[in-house]
Amino acid sequence: MPRHNLPLRRTGLKFFAPLIISACTITAPQNPASEPAPKHPTVQHNAEELIQLQHQLTALQQQLENLTKQVKEISQQQATLSRYLNVRLAGNHQPTAISPVAGKNTDNTAEAHRLYRAGLYAQAIRLLKNAESGGDGSSKAQERMWLLLQNHARLNNCESVINIGQRFNSLYPHHSQSANALYLVAQCQNRMQQQDIARVTCKHIINTYPNSAAAVKAKQFLNKKK
Repeated sequence: MPRHNLPLRRTGLKFFAPLIISACTITAPQNPASEPAPKHPTVQHNAEELIQLQHQLTALQQQLENLTKQVKEISQQQATLSRYLNVRLAGNHQPTAISPVAGKNTDNTAEAHRLYRAGLYAQAIRLLKNAESGGDGSSKAQERMWLLLQNHARLNNCESVINIGQRFNSLYPHHSQSANALYLVAQCQNRMQQQDIARVTCKHIINTYPNSAAAVKAKQFLNKKK
């Protein structure tokens, strides 16, 4: 090879060397990752799981409500049974008096009072079923009729409250509970959507028994209805 061509070749190599290196750098393939990227759950998958959890939670809440209701009912039954047993035991220690007429007329007023205090209103009403008419007008008959009225009021037996209360006031207008009997009547009339009649009853209480506690409550009732 002639010596005069060497400088030219060296100059060419110096010119093309950077271009070759740059080309190799550009076209060099990237090294693939040694392991595949981990798969993440999709948004839709997460939403489906959340919906399932919500359904399960709703079902558990419903079961809890049902169990709570059952426990409450059992507790109420136990409380009622306990009160009844206490009343019966107390009655055994204090036997009721029997009238001398062949033992036919038993005075169960004391037992009816015990049932009322124990909250066994339906049982007390059964004992006092003959007191609705007012009896013979004696103090015992008046006591039994007033007690019967109170038991019906506790059970919200409004038709019975109105009938017995009005009859009690008519038979015994000077009784210490006569004004209260009329106020129980007014309350039931109001519950039965007889507001106008309830107002008339309250006005009657105020005019007839102005100094009674029932008159104060009747005034409050009328003020609320204005």
